[in-house]
Amino acid sequence: MTVTEFALLHLRHPLSASTPSRLLPTLATAMRLQDQWHLTHFPHLPSSAADRAAVWFTQVEDPSYLLTTANWESVAAHWKWIRSAENKRVMAELDGEVISGETVLLHVVGDIFCSSPSRSKSEPETIPLLRSPVISIQRTFIEKREKEAFAVRFEQIKGIVQEHAHPFLMRYGWREDVEDDAEEEEFVLVCGWESVEEHSACAETWESSKYSELRELVARVDLKHYTRLSLE
Repeated sequence: MTVTEFALLHLRHPLSASTPSRLLPTLATAMRLQDQWHLTHFPHLPSSAADRAAVWFTQVEDPSYLLTTANWESVAAHWKWIRSAENKRVMAELDGEVISGETVLLHVVGDIFCSSPSRSKSEPETIPLLRSPVISIQRTFIEKREKEAFAVRFEQIKGIVQEHAHPFLMRYGWREDVEDDAEEEEFVLVCGWESVEEHSACAETWESSKYSELRELVARVDLKHYTRLSLE
């Protein structure tokens, strides 16, 4: 089952003009190693970073957090990379830059960043997530018994979000690697925006719409914004 990786790393120091010069080259090297490794182990699949939407983001709310994403054939395929000698070598290079034990890793069902919706010629153009100035990532936690009701309700009101986000895209999916004994399911919603302020303004209007009806089914929400990080 195709999944999208979301890995959040906490840096000891926020990214800025004074960022250690070796950090960005190390991340670029990591991408190249992953491309090569993926080609060797999954030759039947596209392996370039561009094809797999393997990119880095900086968190707007707290620049000491870096997010990396990538498309994988399965959760098991990604773990094969995590356990590889190549990845361990990269992580050793990041030692001292990343706070050990604070990495958050999740896998969401589907091809969140790579896929483009099919549209008719009469429909307006849309801007892919990876070309958006800002993306919002909302992790919504729902009690397991409410999952089906939430899914039905979201399908009924998702057009509200799509309308406000346009021309940017909206993507969503359920977390695949939830523990069997976990009390909550996790729903991840990713949207492109012109700015954080634009998203905030839109969110205020949702409170007076049917979108607010989802709240009664939600245990908690974690919402953050990210901008794409250039490794050049």
